[in-house]
Amino acid sequence: MKNKIVVFDLDGTLLDSQNQIIGGDHTLKYLDLLQSMGCTLAICTGRLDHDILKVQQKYQLSIKHRISQNGAVVIKENYLCSELLNKSDAFKIYEQIKKYPVRIEMNTVSNRYWTSERDPEFPKELYDSHIIKQDFEEIILCQPVVLFLIVGQTSILEDIAHMINHNYKNTQAILTSASSLEILSCQASKGLALKNNFQNDYIYAIGDSPSDFAMIEYSDCFYNVGQFENPRQAIVKPSILEALIDIYEKERTI
Repeated sequence: MKNKIVVFDLDGTLLDSQNQIIGGDHTLKYLDLLQSMGCTLAICTGRLDHDILKVQQKYQLSIKHRISQNGAVVIKENYLCSELLNKSDAFKIYEQIKKYPVRIEMNTVSNRYWTSERDPEFPKELYDSHIIKQDFEEIILCQPVVLFLIVGQTSILEDIAHMINHNYKNTQAILTSASSLEILSCQASKGLALKNNFQNDYIYAIGDSPSDFAMIEYSDCFYNVGQFENPRQAIVKPSILEALIDIYEKERTI
């Protein structure tokens, strides 16, 4: 029998905008029930790994597999695997995007680098790992760079995305919202993270946004708990709680 994996996103899926569990104690109850039935829990998020650890610690969850930075970083127990930006490409991209009127942030495996403090309206992380640097060149040289996060007007971000996707064959630029763009390795996605790490498992996946929809192709059962247009293969549920209840009922009858 295949091992059962229940993998879910954080923002908008497990956590609301105030970093509280959606569904509260009821959600935690069903996560515990699924674990007691032999299911393995995994988190797949755009946040850094430290926020998965904080969620695990705060709510006493046993998370066996931690996938962060939208699939670019995977930690399984004491093993870490990361899809990094090519250093040469990262230098060139950094020089090009600096010419645009946008905010540039850069992530390594364990830290966020900013040139200035974030707007207070930005979503708050559970663990603050940011470091202020006026220039990122030395970091690119000496650190494992995972991605650039660009914040700005949609039209400018679309121009940057076109430039990156047209000129860098190993790098992808993805609009993650109307005001944000991520530049990362073409080998990084939530879907590919599932493919590469859970090939022989039965996967229940839960998400709320287009970046989560990349998991559909590589999961056996995908639940859409967000407001975006529903992909054909997804099961629609109001929240993660209803998705977990449905998984529990399926597993209980096996």
